[in-house]
Amino acid sequence: MRRKILMGVAALALPLGTLVGLQTSATAGSPLPPDPPLNCTAGGPVTFAAPGLSSSGSATTAPKSTTTATVNFGGGCSGSLTVNISSKNTKCKGAGNPTAACTGAKGQKEYDSESGFAMTGTSAIAKSLKKLTFTINGITYQTKTTSANAISCSDTSNPPGGNPTETGFQVNGLVKKPKQDKGQTTQVNACLGADSGPGTSGNFTIDLGTGNGTIATATIDPITSTVTSS
Repeated sequence: MRRKILMGVAALALPLGTLVGLQTSATAGSPLPPDPPLNCTAGGPVTFAAPGLSSSGSATTAPKSTTTATVNFGGGCSGSLTVNISSKNTKCKGAGNPTAACTGAKGQKEYDSESGFAMTGTSAIAKSLKKLTFTINGITYQTKTTSANAISCSDTSNPPGGNPTETGFQVNGLVKKPKQDKGQTTQVNACLGADSGPGTSGNFTIDLGTGNGTIATATIDPITSTVTSS
């Protein structure tokens, strides 16, 4: 009994700052609360390997070609993300095979054909963007991509090239970092609205489907494109 009394007296004799320090050290290991869910708009330029997408594509001896996209976050969010999407070029099997870009030269490969983009765009995104690191509102997220899908988007308020139809891609992922958000799901919807290049109409989907001109660049439409987490 005497020992318990002495210990109580000793505790009362501790300086206030010491007691606060003991309380702080006891709670320092508490987990951080999850960050607020993301609900951001996304927009920015997409640049295809020069000279750009066309009905016949282009010829090269390089094994791969690269499309670069920059995503700027808005709608109450700040930050940006730049990604490189690498595509394997298609071996030419002879003159005009698989497209008119092939002349039959040895070692020749075809790239940037509109038909090839339509068929392999989603798989190229999934392979190139297996992991993403981006910072939004000062928080750096690291995600692992779980799937990539083609989607359709419609911008009725400001239709690019006069047509509301847009070609889109959806990238789904799981948050790996920060620790307090681990396991949350993320979704990036990138809808390609306007385009530019010789002979293009201003609408990416129209030109991709009809073979109009050479699509050098496209624009991720911030009206229809989003980045979310939950």
